[in-house]
Amino acid sequence: MKKIAIVMLGIILKTSSLSAQSSYTIKGSIPSNIKAVKAVLSYPPDEGFEYISDTAKVVNGEFEFRGKVRRPQLAEVNLIQSKPVKEDAANNMKNVALVYSDGDIRITFDKDGMAAYQGGNIEQKYWEKYQKKLLDEQKKLGGKQIEMSNILQVINDFVLDNPDCYVSVDLIDIFVQGAMQPRLVKPMYDALSSRMKNEPKVIAWKKRLDDALVFQSGTIKAQDFTMNDANGNPVTLSKYKGQYVLLDFWASWCVPCRAENPNVLAAYNKFKGKNFTILAVSLDEKKADWLKAIKEDKLPWLQLCDLKGGENAAAVLYKVSMVPDNFLIDPNGNIVDRGLRGEELEKRLSELLK
Repeated sequence: MKKIAIVMLGIILKTSSLSAQSSYTIKGSIPSNIKAVKAVLSYPPDEGFEYISDTAKVVNGEFEFRGKVRRPQLAEVNLIQSKPVKEDAANNMKNVALVYSDGDIRITFDKDGMAAYQGGNIEQKYWEKYQKKLLDEQKKLGGKQIEMSNILQVINDFVLDNPDCYVSVDLIDIFVQGAMQPRLVKPMYDALSSRMKNEPKVIAWKKRLDDALVFQSGTIKAQDFTMNDANGNPVTLSKYKGQYVLLDFWASWCVPCRAENPNVLAAYNKFKGKNFTILAVSLDEKKADWLKAIKEDKLPWLQLCDLKGGENAAAVLYKVSMVPDNFLIDPNGNIVDRGLRGEELEKRLSELLK
């Protein structure tokens, strides 16, 4: 009897596992002026970074993908043409489609390579809902380029309104790829349903969120270190005790770092007369690249580097695995925040440096 019960349990578990999978059929139509020979479908795994991909031949202007996934994933479909086509910098969505692998979906490309969609189940509908909100936000700007702060607001509002969908999880995931920003992520995480909080992707970065929140408590002492500046002079972090210091980790090759530098510079110029300074540590390996980036970005604060790249001694000491990252240290030498970027950096400094 016990053996039969175990067998039955195995059947139930196997059946429930299969039923939990999401099936998809993605069919596409391509006009004759686009000489595509195949289409490539790719989407992220539940865990890890290596994308899963599939290829389908284009026959008489049609292609098709079928498959099953544990849960609907945001998939990218790229058309591959017989001859290399010059990329259009003004519109990087030509010959590209973004859909959720959820149910039966029809993609129709027009003569300009822009995709339109029909069908799909609930996650695809949520995705289209988010896209509409983003488009509405762009319209409000009256032709001005949409800023990251606008996108963040759209995502925040969407997650709070739609806490029980995979689209919300995937949108939050955008903000946890670099240094964790708890002020941005925590309200959205808290809003998620218990079902979504149990997703592998969410569980994976929840610990990082908890760790980041500890850095706001002021209970962690900043670890001291000494490193050479651009002129070869040794600089010790503790010599800055008595003022607020933003210990900023970056690199010349890091695109997000370079994009963030104008925000850091704006904060420096606003608060430098209020007992605040910045000490930067670069994860560069080539001194010429490091110095060139400092000059190009017009960074006036002290810069340190040991030219060891990812094995930079300070980065290892502070367990910095991705840049940009930073630590805000108070006059007593305690870390009071981490991963401050954009408007969040200025807001936090305004709170502390009244």
